[in-house]
Amino acid sequence: MTRATEEQFDEASLWKLERHAGESLRACLERTLRDAIREGSLRAGVELPASRRLADQLGVSRGVTSDAYAELEAQGYLEVMPRRPPVVADVAGARPAAAVAEDADVTQPRFDMTPTTPDVTLFPRRLWASALATAVREAPAAALDYGDSRGSFPLRKTLADELGRTRGVICEPAQIIVVQGASQGVDLVLRALRDTGAGRIAVEDPSLDRQQDQITGLGLELSALPVDRDGVTVDGLDAAAVIVSPAHQFPTGAVLSGARRRELIAWSRETGGLVIEDDYDAEFRYDREPVRGLQGLHPDGVLYLGTTSKTLAPALRLGWLVVPGPLVEQLAAVKLLLDDFSPTLEQLALAEMLERGHYQRHIRRARAIYRARRDALVGALATHLPDLRVGGAAAGLSAALYLPAGSDDRAVERSASEAGIRVQALSRYAIEDRGDRGLVIGYGRMHETAIEPAIAALGRVIPR
Repeated sequence: MTRATEEQFDEASLWKLERHAGESLRACLERTLRDAIREGSLRAGVELPASRRLADQLGVSRGVTSDAYAELEAQGYLEVMPRRPPVVADVAGARPAAAVAEDADVTQPRFDMTPTTPDVTLFPRRLWASALATAVREAPAAALDYGDSRGSFPLRKTLADELGRTRGVICEPAQIIVVQGASQGVDLVLRALRDTGAGRIAVEDPSLDRQQDQITGLGLELSALPVDRDGVTVDGLDAAAVIVSPAHQFPTGAVLSGARRRELIAWSRETGGLVIEDDYDAEFRYDREPVRGLQGLHPDGVLYLGTTSKTLAPALRLGWLVVPGPLVEQLAAVKLLLDDFSPTLEQLALAEMLERGHYQRHIRRARAIYRARRDALVGALATHLPDLRVGGAAAGLSAALYLPAGSDDRAVERSASEAGIRVQALSRYAIEDRGDRGLVIGYGRMHETAIEPAIAALGRVIPR
């Protein structure tokens, strides 16, 4: 067992001797150390300070500490050797510290087809390190101070230009609020809506369960809108706001059709309802140019959300909201209350990558890799599961494989897991059971050479 050094013990431990009535200093020190060992705050293998050093720390005579150590050694709590600091013994009767959940030693699947994650090995480490170094080196002193809750102006200015060019978003830098990922972005919007008295928020069904939990967790009413091959259905929409992912709906992968887009915009204009556009997987469209954002069709009624979680890495926690003018101050105030502002140096690094074209080149490279994996998936499904319908393969990092009516997709998920294949049941994301059963298959983090054997293995666990 690795032993802590005396210095580590000294810095981490500020013992206070609290004597009981009639208790000697030696007995008090002995009891204090023994209780710490029993409770687990002094773990087996920890080196204690030498008796002289501990005496100096506590302001007692060396005889007090030497006697206490000797007694604890006699009781089996310490191991004492000549010219060595005493070491806490591995005492069988000592009570372990309260169990703390640690990273589980989960066996990695043979085929990891998690649908919500990108291939983080594609992260451009060298380019990011260079951009971050430039930010650290060149940032003015003011950038290291408390900042604007909306985010760094250089990034917001660059994003306004980039989003207009690539996504058709119409905005000024003042309308952009930098957030720490999509989850915080949605949370900010929901809190602001709740504060204005909104009661009901509509979402796609099926959809990300985290969004569902965020809505109900804030005391708002959840309304579920069915999704079909043309995306979310707008008929019957009765809510203050609706969260949609028109570029690549998760988990079905549907791309919102032109007719549905027009219906959604018409609903917003007629009712004043807010459309929250989660531009999920928009950068990865394979068969044609990505569909432009809804926001450009109705800037006053659509709030746009984007992130770098799929394009760079989830760990960066970088995202942005493009907010209709009347809501900017309210959302900026909520952001200020939650965490003041998002980390500035990372924002400046992203601005540097955007301005130098590194970000765009990285996306083109990643898109080509993901397209090869998508093609491998479609080919493997046609070979091994030709009777099952595949949806959502035109974009994104996942596709939906639909099982026959009446199938138990969660049982198939369990069988796949036992066979070393990680996939997710489509029904996990449903709010209302509409009878759809299937598997959500992610191909983003799988090399194309592994996809065919993965689908072959999956085919063997799906009942026919």
